[in-house]
Amino acid sequence: MSELSKLISRGEGKALELKEEMPANQNIARTAVAFSNMGGGKIVIGVEDKTGKIIGVNDNDILNLPDKISNVIYDSCYPAIVPEIYVAKAENKNVLVVEIFPGNLKPYFIKSTGRERGTFVRVGAVNKPADAEMIHELERQKLNISFDEQMKNGCTEKDIDFQKLKMNFKTLTGRSLKSGDMLTLKLIKEIKGKSVPTYGGLMLAGKKEFFEQAKIKCARFKGNDVKIFIDQKEFSGPLYEQVENAMNFARTHIALSGKLNGIQRIDRYEVPLEAIREAIVNAVVHRDYSISGADIKFAVFDDRIEITSPGQLPCSLEISDLESGRSEVRNKVIARFFREIKFIEQWGTGIIKMMDFCREAGLKQPEIKENGLFLKVIFYKASAARSPKNGGQKKWSETVVRNGGQISGQKRPPEINGRSFEIIALIKENPYISRKELIDKLGINGSAIQKYIVKLKAAGIIERIGADRGGYWRIIK
Repeated sequence: MSELSKLISRGEGKALELKEEMPANQNIARTAVAFSNMGGGKIVIGVEDKTGKIIGVNDNDILNLPDKISNVIYDSCYPAIVPEIYVAKAENKNVLVVEIFPGNLKPYFIKSTGRERGTFVRVGAVNKPADAEMIHELERQKLNISFDEQMKNGCTEKDIDFQKLKMNFKTLTGRSLKSGDMLTLKLIKEIKGKSVPTYGGLMLAGKKEFFEQAKIKCARFKGNDVKIFIDQKEFSGPLYEQVENAMNFARTHIALSGKLNGIQRIDRYEVPLEAIREAIVNAVVHRDYSISGADIKFAVFDDRIEITSPGQLPCSLEISDLESGRSEVRNKVIARFFREIKFIEQWGTGIIKMMDFCREAGLKQPEIKENGLFLKVIFYKASAARSPKNGGQKKWSETVVRNGGQISGQKRPPEINGRSFEIIALIKENPYISRKELIDKLGINGSAIQKYIVKLKAAGIIERIGADRGGYWRIIK
């Protein structure tokens, strides 16, 4: 099967439109505009759009349609769109391919209706009129400016809570944040000698809520639908605090189940918290904040967990690209700050790590869906899991051993004894546990605790994220 035949077999989508015969001039123009404003695409003529059945085009159409289509697009669209039109084989039949490339002069629109009413974007397999917010987003793309890099008119640096940010930055990184770093991180920008906060700066450190859509709504539902709430919370404020608050909600409502193995009790969360964290961080960093009235949704059901974030994938990405590690930064200020505080370790690894955590826990792979202007990640709970013998594996970060001893089916790393396992168990139960709390729970002195922690770090089992005060432990293997 040719690459074109494979593409046709997948059906219409955000980069493909199928037509049995040449469509009306207006439809061609709208699709050309939508593809140019997004990531480009192909119109394939000679294929039934509903069934995908390849009909082919006759010789007269092959000769006459290319010029006609080129003229329609040139006469109807502004700025000028120049398609590439060619004949291709699909199942030994000739089809006509009209390839539209991503434009550099966005927004593109229909001349006869003007920019405000004639700008179209591709949402799934549909051309939709762009609203004012989307037109502004297309303008930003032309200028290579992200939403969070814009300056907030009417605000000054006094609207940034620098003291709180400075304290939290020190807690999270162990480093001091200086006034000059605000410019380097683009939390503020200088204009005509004045410091003006960026949108990103206000979402990370604003003294009040400037963007109603910049929040996470969490809910625990009874059963597998949204009819009955068991609990719900709404988190606003600095974005990095929202991540931690959402994770606290997850710890409360994702069940921790136990299984006896001899004298040992092995506890594990229904879905690895590490995977949930990667998905939440990814949603906060990469969502489309230009969509007003739309926030991140974190929903826990009996059989699954869903994290829904506003915004399609960036034009150049498909879902398969995410799973292979490709990424594109939508919010440059937020992403840079999250990298500084180590919420992001390396670009493009979040989705891969999320998948790995679930696979190693013996769970069904998370599902990523693009639904209109939203992206959804679905985690399936243990009821849909594969057993370890069918590919699921246990790892240190998903397994807590009480009463000491060795994790079933694994060898201890060198020099890791029963007391170290108790420390791992306590960290797993509470990643924010302090050294003092470890001392109190284990009944040993501080120097002994420090010795075990040094060994666990040296063995690559745990690491400390952030400073002693306010930071947390991460079990890495």
